[in-house]
Amino acid sequence: MKKSWIVAVVIASLLFQIGLASALTSGEAKQAWLSAMQARISADAAYKQAQLDYAANKTPENDQKVIDNAKTVLGSALNEVEAWLNWKNQEAKDSDAPAELKVKIGNDVEKNLVKITTLRGDVAKIKTRVDVAGVFLKMVGAYVELLTDVARNTGAAWVYTGNQIADKTADYEIKLRTTANGLVDNTEILAKLDIAKSQIDLARTQINAAETSYKLVILPGTPLVKFAEGNSYLRQVRVNLLAAAGQLQESFNLIVSHK
Repeated sequence: MKKSWIVAVVIASLLFQIGLASALTSGEAKQAWLSAMQARISADAAYKQAQLDYAANKTPENDQKVIDNAKTVLGSALNEVEAWLNWKNQEAKDSDAPAELKVKIGNDVEKNLVKITTLRGDVAKIKTRVDVAGVFLKMVGAYVELLTDVARNTGAAWVYTGNQIADKTADYEIKLRTTANGLVDNTEILAKLDIAKSQIDLARTQINAAETSYKLVILPGTPLVKFAEGNSYLRQVRVNLLAAAGQLQESFNLIVSHK
């Protein structure tokens, strides 16, 4: 049972990063998730205590308590993931992400909510410890699929943000170059702007590579490997854009101090 909670935590963590009815704000949806998470933690504690009680006294009654508490904690885990999905969906709706991405996130959320409904039915049918193990394995599989969807959408959101920053940096470089071209003795300034432009171009290449990797975060396949690959490209993008920003700042300083 421990692995299911580890998976749930991993999912919650990512998420970090990019839905309840639309009447809810993302803040209210987040609070609903936090409440569901606390309920799951409490249910998990009760389940562990039931296991300890059974280990100390293996009666049919204590065995049934283990099964009943297992059903409760599995149901609580599903509630937590559902609340998290609702929060992320609402957060996406409230963001400035492209409409196409918002629709994609919404569709993936709905797909996973359907899976949760099915799993709730499986939990309700649990009668024995064998049933608990079977439903647990189903939930782990569903969590992996959910994690894949979240990682892919998170990557798409990061690519969008990267492109936005690269565009703004490029626009600033153009403005500085236009000003520099009107100055005499501008060789040093233009040289720094050329370096900045080169870094921006490298960043765009890395952003495109990251986008390609994130699109391959699918099952079957190696979704987590591709997600890590995309993240690696974006880390380089950050290096490139910071280098470009440094050159642009130096160019600006030279322009304003130019005589």
